[in-house]
Amino acid sequence: MRGPLEDTAKVDPVPIRVAEARRIEARYGGVVWFGYFTGLWWALVDRRALVQAATPDRLGEAIMAARRRAA
Repeated sequence: MRGPLEDTAKVDPVPIRVAEARRIEARYGGVVWFGYFTGLWWALVDRRALVQAATPDRLGEAIMAARRRAA
């Protein structure tokens, strides 16, 4: 017997997260990754600051804020 969700498409989030990390790196610089255990986005900014955020776009804001604080 098949369940009602057996025909539901399964999406692998890894390639999407990798693409988002590369997008943020290209736009803001730094090293960006998704923390699978924390569920947060992380960036190492200019080898000086480690920042985190809930979304890739907020991570971009956090990267810029870290750079302003360092200046």
